[in-house]
Amino acid sequence: MCPAAVPHTEENANPTPAPIRTARTGLHQSTQPEPPVEELKRYNPNPAAPPSATAMKVFIKRSRSQKDRVIMIRSKAGCQALCGNLAHCCGPLDLTPKEDGIMSETWTRETILELCGAFLKPRIVITAAQLNLFAELDGRSRTVEDLCAEHGWSPRGLRILLDALTAMGLVVKGPDGAYTLEASLSGMLIPDGDASVLPMVLHRGSMWKIWSNLTEIVATGNNPNLKDRDARSDDEIDAFIGAMHVVGRALADTIAASVDLSPFRRMLDVGGGSGTYVMAFLKRAPQLTATIFDLPKVVEIARRRITDAGLINRVTLAAGDYNTDPLPPGHDLVLLSAIIHINSREGNQALFRKVYDCLEPGGAILIRDHLMDPTRTRPVDGAIFAVNMLVATRGGNTYTLEETTADLESAGFHDVRLVREGERMDHLLMGIK
Repeated sequence: MCPAAVPHTEENANPTPAPIRTARTGLHQSTQPEPPVEELKRYNPNPAAPPSATAMKVFIKRSRSQKDRVIMIRSKAGCQALCGNLAHCCGPLDLTPKEDGIMSETWTRETILELCGAFLKPRIVITAAQLNLFAELDGRSRTVEDLCAEHGWSPRGLRILLDALTAMGLVVKGPDGAYTLEASLSGMLIPDGDASVLPMVLHRGSMWKIWSNLTEIVATGNNPNLKDRDARSDDEIDAFIGAMHVVGRALADTIAASVDLSPFRRMLDVGGGSGTYVMAFLKRAPQLTATIFDLPKVVEIARRRITDAGLINRVTLAAGDYNTDPLPPGHDLVLLSAIIHINSREGNQALFRKVYDCLEPGGAILIRDHLMDPTRTRPVDGAIFAVNMLVATRGGNTYTLEETTADLESAGFHDVRLVREGERMDHLLMGIK
């Protein structure tokens, strides 16, 4: 339900702004109009359904980054768009930020238990993805008996899993007991396809395993997860690079649009993966050519994807390891996209010196990553991502803007400036040689 206290009536559908006390935000005075209904609908694609806690959390989280924005959802149309059926709605929703821009959370026994139980639904989805069950049900009905006969799965386990997926709305169960994928998910959870997020879901499954050792890592300092990159199998590399493409394909265009690329002619993407960001930059800047520098197995993945995109004639592929090999020279823009969090601070200092050496005079380094505030607690996603680096790397972390600026300057860069602020690992920091 909406965390508010005043029921809707025809009379107060659009009342004069007044202080409203809510469990989530306390007492505030809202002075700004509520966001347009169409904006609110983006957070709840099924407004006919009961209130969506997920939609509300997403809306609140995104609102936190807009520190000067005073938000109150007070109209019937606005509340219905965000929360769902008005029959389940308890009134206006106040999302006014506090003075520090962060909305408060009043913890209760119930919300703590809800937080600790939040893993249940993701685990169900990950297991279905690992079994490739969504692809089995995409566009066709299958019975438990058929699937178990084909794959050797447990009838009891599969039936319980499918019923849970049905209850969650991801699968539809017919009157004959057969199951099919919910129509709106078609193409989103299959192994291949531009719209598929399956690689990232499978990556979450890999994260699940290594995060299970977090207690041991914090208690003892020993990390049983560490594996040399060269020891990873081709399937593991494909899964990771595919997941990074899923994350990057929507963000890459935004990042490319945030930078004036007109001065640059030749860019180097260090650890460039499958070329997601290079392709976005090349599409934005017709004068630009690029080099992707990554491990040999990754470079071949990039070759396939860039060839399919019709951009291979503008890209040079160079195999190597930035930890041990020199970087290819002759570039006036070097991109480190989601790289610095993998390394220790000392590792980044060494990498920045390598970048400086390979750049042409007047060239620029561009860093995309989380850049933390001095408390190391904002952005929230960056603080949580640091835990991911704790369990997945030898020395990785998320670093503050001040730390990263100082390390760039110590490598010789000047005019270091923040090009873009963001909450989703989309800070951009640039320095000049």
